[in-house]
Amino acid sequence: MGLIDNTKKALRLLLGRRFTSDDISMQQEAFTSTLDIRGADVYTEDYLVPLTSLPFSGSSQNKATQDGVIKYWYRQKLTKSNLDRDVWFFLDPTGSDSGITPQIIQTSQQSNFISSKYSAPPLTNAGTEDSTPGYNVVVYKSTSLNSGSLASSAKVSINDYQFDYKTGVLQFDQNKPSSNQYVYITVYQYIGKTLATDPNIGVFAQTGSYYSTTNDLKITGSFDLSLDGSTDKITVSSGGDLKFQFNEQGTAKFEPQATAPTAVSGGMFYSGSDEFFLGFNN
Repeated sequence: MGLIDNTKKALRLLLGRRFTSDDISMQQEAFTSTLDIRGADVYTEDYLVPLTSLPFSGSSQNKATQDGVIKYWYRQKLTKSNLDRDVWFFLDPTGSDSGITPQIIQTSQQSNFISSKYSAPPLTNAGTEDSTPGYNVVVYKSTSLNSGSLASSAKVSINDYQFDYKTGVLQFDQNKPSSNQYVYITVYQYIGKTLATDPNIGVFAQTGSYYSTTNDLKITGSFDLSLDGSTDKITVSSGGDLKFQFNEQGTAKFEPQATAPTAVSGGMFYSGSDEFFLGFNN
C-alpha cells in the first residue's frame, strides 16, 4: 500500500477540502476550490432542453436535432476497449471492431449526453425509446450488425452497466458482451452553446462585427471612453437618423437636420442651412 489513500483524497477534493496527508482528518484540512470547471463544461442553453414532450424516439429520427441544442442518436454502435469487452466508447464515426486504447481520447469521441436530471419528474424512469420518451439510455448487445432488427430480448438490464453521460463511456459491471456481440445505445446529446462558445453571455450580444444590447444601462461611478484617434468614434442616433457624434479626433459634432425639432429649454439644434438654434425658457 502506498502513502496516499486515494479514496480519502477523492472524497476530500469532492467536498471542497484540500488533501495534504493521511495524518490529519478531513475536518482539519483547509477549505479551498478543488473542482476545475472549464467554460466548455457549462451549458448556457440548457433551458431549451425539453423537460417533457421529448421530440424523438424512433429509428427514422436518428441524428435528428432540435433548436441546435439536442441531438438524438438511435442505436448507435459503440466501440470497445482493446483491453477487454467491459468498456465501450461512443464514437462517431464508429471505431474498429478490434477496439481502441482507453488511454487516449479519440477525436471522434462524443460527449455531453443528456440524463434524466433534465426531465420532469414523471419521466425520471423513462427511456429514450419509450412511447413517451425520457432521457435514460437504452443499451443493446447482439451478434447482429443490423441495429434496426434488434429484439427486446437484446436489451441490456440497467443493473448490468453504468453510462457516463458526460464522457460517453459505457462500463459493464456484470454480464459483459461475448466475443461475437456488438453494443448499441440510444441517447440524447446536448449540442448547444456553452460558456466558452456563447457570444451572448452578459448584457451585450454579438451582432456581426460589433456587440449590442437592447437593455437599459445605468453606470454608477466614473466612465472613461478612449478613442484611438483614427477610426473610433461615438455616435448618437434617434429614429435611425444620426444626431450627434464625437468624431475620430474626439471633436463634438452636431449633424445638420433638415427638420427643426420641437424647441426645448436648454436645447441646441444645428440646421441644414448651417445655423445653430438654442432653446430658452421664456
